[in-house]
Amino acid sequence: MTGNGSRPETAERDRRGYAVDGADADETLAAVAGATAAGVLVVDEGRVAFANDRAGRWLGHEPAALAGSAVESVLPDPAVDAVAAVADGGAERRVAWRGSETVEAVEAGVAATVSPADGGRVVVTLTRGDRTAPAAPDSDASDGDAGDDVPGDGPSADDTGRNALDDDTARIALDADGRITAWSGGAEALTGWSAAEAVGADLSLLYPGDADADPAETLDRARTEGAVETEGWRLRRDGSDFWAHVAVAARRDGEGDIQGFDLRLRDRTDRKRLADERELLATVNHAIADADGFREGVETTLEAVCERTQWAYGEAWVPAADGDRLEHLVGHAASERLEPFLAASRGVTFDAGEGLPGRVWASESAEWIPDASAVPESTFHRTGTAEEVGLQAALGVPIETDDGVVAVLTFFLRERRAADEELVEAVTDVAADLGALVARKRAEEDLRTFRKAVEQAGHSVYVTDTDGTIEYVNPTFERVTGYGAEEAVGADPSILNSGEHDPDFFADLWETIRDGEVWTGEVRNRRKSGEPYVVNQTIAPIVDDAGDIERFVAVNDEITDQKRRERELRSQRNSLRRIKQIIESLRPINRELARADTREAVDRGVCEQLTASETYLAAWVGEYNAAADEIAPREWAGVDDEFVEGLDLGLGDDGRGGGGGATGSEAEDALYRRAVADGEVQAVRDLTTAPEAGPRRERALARGFQSQAVVPVVYGDSVLGVVTVYSARPDAFDEYERGLLAELGERVGHAINAAENRQLLHTDTVVELEFELGARDSPTASVAGELGCRLSLNGVAPAAEGSYVCYVAVDGARPEAVADGLTERDAVAGARVVEAHGETGVVEVTGGADPVAALVERGATVREFETTGEVATVRCETAPRSDVEALITAVEAAGEDTVFVAKRTRDRDVRTVELTRTAVAERLTDRQREALALAYHAGYFASPRNSTGEELADVLGIASPTFYRHVREATRKVLELLVEAEDAPLADVTRIEG
Repeated sequence: MTGNGSRPETAERDRRGYAVDGADADETLAAVAGATAAGVLVVDEGRVAFANDRAGRWLGHEPAALAGSAVESVLPDPAVDAVAAVADGGAERRVAWRGSETVEAVEAGVAATVSPADGGRVVVTLTRGDRTAPAAPDSDASDGDAGDDVPGDGPSADDTGRNALDDDTARIALDADGRITAWSGGAEALTGWSAAEAVGADLSLLYPGDADADPAETLDRARTEGAVETEGWRLRRDGSDFWAHVAVAARRDGEGDIQGFDLRLRDRTDRKRLADERELLATVNHAIADADGFREGVETTLEAVCERTQWAYGEAWVPAADGDRLEHLVGHAASERLEPFLAASRGVTFDAGEGLPGRVWASESAEWIPDASAVPESTFHRTGTAEEVGLQAALGVPIETDDGVVAVLTFFLRERRAADEELVEAVTDVAADLGALVARKRAEEDLRTFRKAVEQAGHSVYVTDTDGTIEYVNPTFERVTGYGAEEAVGADPSILNSGEHDPDFFADLWETIRDGEVWTGEVRNRRKSGEPYVVNQTIAPIVDDAGDIERFVAVNDEITDQKRRERELRSQRNSLRRIKQIIESLRPINRELARADTREAVDRGVCEQLTASETYLAAWVGEYNAAADEIAPREWAGVDDEFVEGLDLGLGDDGRGGGGGATGSEAEDALYRRAVADGEVQAVRDLTTAPEAGPRRERALARGFQSQAVVPVVYGDSVLGVVTVYSARPDAFDEYERGLLAELGERVGHAINAAENRQLLHTDTVVELEFELGARDSPTASVAGELGCRLSLNGVAPAAEGSYVCYVAVDGARPEAVADGLTERDAVAGARVVEAHGETGVVEVTGGADPVAALVERGATVREFETTGEVATVRCETAPRSDVEALITAVEAAGEDTVFVAKRTRDRDVRTVELTRTAVAERLTDRQREALALAYHAGYFASPRNSTGEELADVLGIASPTFYRHVREATRKVLELLVEAEDAPLADVTRIEG
């Protein structure tokens, strides 16, 4: 047999006139022997293998055209179903048909007996039904033999379209030119055209204007092939379409010439729609499965629905981010003419119950509008636009998941139509499948996400059975514990036991989780390597639908680092307390650096201030010689000369220096080498164990040094030297302290650079600045206003802890009252009477953060300070090359009522003296000069003394022996200058500023 539905390639007629498939002729003839009085068909695997002449006449086909045809194309549906049932092993069946009605018992029309035969074949015997059934009009007898019960050769023109048999098949006869000559009752029932309307018309009457098929091509094929079958959309009289299965057979005369054509049409719309729906659902399934996201899947679905159904336009609406309204997601227009409707829809939103999408969203059910262009805008908001583009019937359906309506689909036809249940059902099915697919895709995505989350989680996860045997571990478990999955699975969690928890700990854990509760706690475990680690562990039971525990899952958040950080935080808190002490000890160095005018003064000031505090025991400053790549000590404090004699450090790779090339020396030299090379503070936090201490460790430990830091002195990108400090604190020089020392190194570098530049600058001019301070900024002015006296400045000098001390001359009030008044002011740290002579005298005032302190801290020299009331006038001098603008800004910012008044540049007043200021400055250190000036202004040299050495030492923030030493040294050096000046010739006397 052939398998393409065309006529059999080997069909021939035997001597009795039967058309037989040559390959099976003998078997077929044997199967139908004795049945020649009726129409006989033999069906094999769904196709006609044999048909006698009478069968052809019963069915309106040439027997030769029947052989090889699909049984669906020659028999009505009841007979096809009976053939299929018998072929599947069923018993003999009998069916009958007349018009479009099918009955179980024979009443009229054609009766078919369907019987099984050998080899899986089926024999169909066709006979006339009950002869008492009403005959077709104008048909008293058949054209054939009455005994044969066979109808005529088909409808003729004289029948005027009436057929003796009105079944569900439309039978149409055409002449050779394709015009209708006969029209059966079935044709009228199927198409709506009467015989009077159809006969004489062209076959194109049944073809829609946009049909793909051409009737002329179909008839041409029938002329060539004898019989053809085709399917396609055909047109009814009312304009509606139906899907037809069409069988066309050419009618020939005795000489083989074409006389016309016999057509049989069956309505297969239901099958077509079912097939289209299945195809549509398959397309939707694939679209969702292949889509990268929900939007793409819906867009593909809309396009597929419109292409495979009658819908001209489709769109999707989804809840907005706030969940209170629907917004347009995507739309599909079958033609450009509908684009305006799509454009108008993009900017529209619907509240629940508003418009077609909103009502479907709220009701969660489909809604049909027969003509959207004719309803009020309250019912359909886009009525005007729909009317413009020709959209009428509309359908809205929800896409639902377990979470509710996730979207609404709306579709439109270009015709008015009452609710079409088939279209509603098709779209509803699509929406249901789409919702199911979305839900399944979400579930699959959730599962994948969950699995990825577990697989990629930063937490260690393992699952055990109810006995505690491990069944699953995630990759993080392997990484954290060191046990591979193949080692852990099948083992017990006790492989992680560190031995740090007692049995009661684990007994409580197991009791909790076996009771169905979640256990959470901190567990100290041990890795496979033996390394301990700490986790926050949560163990939860996994239960089945009945609530019985099936497994346990343990999620472990490693907190080893957190525990370490907590220890570090405790250490840092302790460090912060130390840092505060360190900051207090470093603050005086800022003033020293601001006043230092030589490199020597910078070095001395740094060493003295570092060792003056309790933070550091010793310090030395070394100069870095880049050419020689070595560091040579320049100044030191807190250690004797012997300690620093061997400190010359060679930084080359060969370890040159005081260590003589020993391994220990190389280690210590490396400490300095890194400091110079990297410009970063290097520290040895424990001299007792660190190899970097080298052979010098014993000398350091003998002096009580526990830790050491090397601070690079930097200016820009240059390293000028190092400051080495030693502390009695174990584990000193943590990150915070090193940061502070790094800032110190930068400040020292700037001070050295400034001092060296100052040596190159010689000028005979100064910049004089004048400020006015209001009472809120000047306690002195406030007190002068209250007491009605005149207060003026005798001298000012820096004091300890960022403050300053000044000596105020009193005129017109008792000095005690002035001191008391100043002491009551918040900005005054202290005040005491130095001299008192009635309403005149001198008061020592220690100030804090105010405009005068800003002047002192920035190196300006306060020359005058005078007030008699609410405003004080301050005049100061600074070098022409200094940053005058920055100084003015800083002073004004230090007070609320401070105003810059004037700036003057003038020549210094000079006079000839035998004792030069330059000579004194060259002999005295800054500290000696400050101590001497303070002692002079405070009346230390008066008799009796106005101030004691202990009082002045407190003002400077130094020990009293240190103050006495500074005063003695300064006095000796001044006396030496006086003696030298007296002995010098007059020509050698130097001119200095007055």
